[in-house]
Amino acid sequence: VGYGFCHLPATPGWHPLTCVTWRPRGTWREGLRRRWVGGGPRLRSPSAGAAGAGERFRLRTEAAGTVHLQLGVVLRHFGRYGVRS
Repeated sequence: VGYGFCHLPATPGWHPLTCVTWRPRGTWREGLRRRWVGGGPRLRSPSAGAAGAGERFRLRTEAAGTVHLQLGVVLRHFGRYGVRS
């Protein structure tokens, strides 16, 4: 279980994406519990993970792996919202 962030493409078609994930680092007890029981520490507000780097510098985190995605993008009426493809 972890959090990740990646940019979505604004062009139509199939796109391979790689999203690097991370999770909050807890105490050694929380790590032991996560290893044997599951779960682990969570962010109180998931939007904190999407904040700028200046806001995230206080978080103690560890790598949680990578997620490989194949994303199909279909553009419909994007011109109405100012998105050019």
